[in-house]
Amino acid sequence: MEKAGREIMYSIFRIRKAFYRLIREDATRVGITELQLIILYTLSKNDSIRLNDLADTLNMSNSTVSGTIDRLVGAGLVARETAKEDRRAVTLRLTNQGEEKLKEAFNDQSVLVERLRKVETMIGEHEIEKLLSTHQEIRRILLGEE
Repeated sequence: MEKAGREIMYSIFRIRKAFYRLIREDATRVGITELQLIILYTLSKNDSIRLNDLADTLNMSNSTVSGTIDRLVGAGLVARETAKEDRRAVTLRLTNQGEEKLKEAFNDQSVLVERLRKVETMIGEHEIEKLLSTHQEIRRILLGEE
């Protein structure tokens, strides 16, 4: 592997590790796991999503996501509902309690929110758009979607 490829790979690994550490801090502060917080956030951005689609979005196995969903449903943070378009299908959505837990996690005490604000201030809107575009292009190439 070329040096530039290794550096890109390690850079992404280090950034991902930093994100997970910060997410873990916020999740622990509100009494849930980092995966539970990530799922709550994902559900807040995808109203009425199926388990398979959620697992695909998170790039995780159905069994891993399913077990976590069971715990979130048991805690009253997520609800399972029959899909309107297919009565055999089940979709997932945040409950009001789940929305409150998410707000609590990402409130003014959130270390992640604080650090992301610093990044936004340092980099600026144009550079962020360029960074996101570059990340999409890297992802596309890595998945062979050329």
